[in-house]
Amino acid sequence: MLFIAITLGFVVVVTGCMILINRWMVSQRPPASQEDSDQDDNGLNS
Repeated sequence: MLFIAITLGFVVVVTGCMILINRWMVSQRPPASQEDSDQDDNGLNS
C-alpha cells in the first residue's frame, strides 16, 4: 500500500513538473527565439 502511494505521488509530481515546464516554454517562446520557432513551425506544417 505504501509503495502504491509513493508511486502515485511520484507520477503526480512528474506530471505537474512537465506541465509547468511546458507552460514556461510556451510563455518564453516568442521573445526568446522567434526565428527558431518559425523555422520549426514551418518544418512541422510542411
